[in-house]
Amino acid sequence: MDLKNRFKNLVSAYTSNKDLIDSLWNTLENNYTEKHRVYHNFSHLEELFTYFDTYKVELKNADIVSFSIFYHDIIYNIWKKDNEEKSALVSLDQLSKINLSSDFLENIHQQIIATKTHDAIDNDAKWMIDFDLAILGTSSEVYSNYSKLIRNEYKLVPNLLYKKGRKKVLQHFIDKPFIYATNEFRRLYENQAKLNLTNELNAL
Repeated sequence: MDLKNRFKNLVSAYTSNKDLIDSLWNTLENNYTEKHRVYHNFSHLEELFTYFDTYKVELKNADIVSFSIFYHDIIYNIWKKDNEEKSALVSLDQLSKINLSSDFLENIHQQIIATKTHDAIDNDAKWMIDFDLAILGTSSEVYSNYSKLIRNEYKLVPNLLYKKGRKKVLQHFIDKPFIYATNEFRRLYENQAKLNLTNELNAL
């Protein structure tokens, strides 16, 4: 299922207002298709939904996680460090227009923030974190392409500054006892993720 149909099917469970649904989708599309986005675009969302579809049975509330995936990178500015916070606020602003409870909205907000802190408040947040970080544990070839896309996304950042910042990020993940929050992702991807991160760090 393409992202547009997936989103419209999701939102249609909470509102029958077609114009509103179109408006919500247009906001997503306008943001995720910004020219500077090389990795954090619709392709990234498609990646996450591939994992989502595989592990949907593990989720307590799949709709909340779906909304979190759609909105978690709606704001992406390479010069800012509050993208997740701003994305979470946009999700609240946008989704308060449809029939969602305050608890439902708060869970979306917290799951989006969890993609920055990597601290999970509940089981669904653990899966959300792992879907977002799954790319780190892919094959060395896929990971290498990912790292090139990230560098391209930050192409306006001088090489010296980029390397300094990237090394810090890589070391942060390498030093963690576990990158992944769920036992399943730890089993499948933890070792490969640590290897990929270490290889990139050494190459810098």
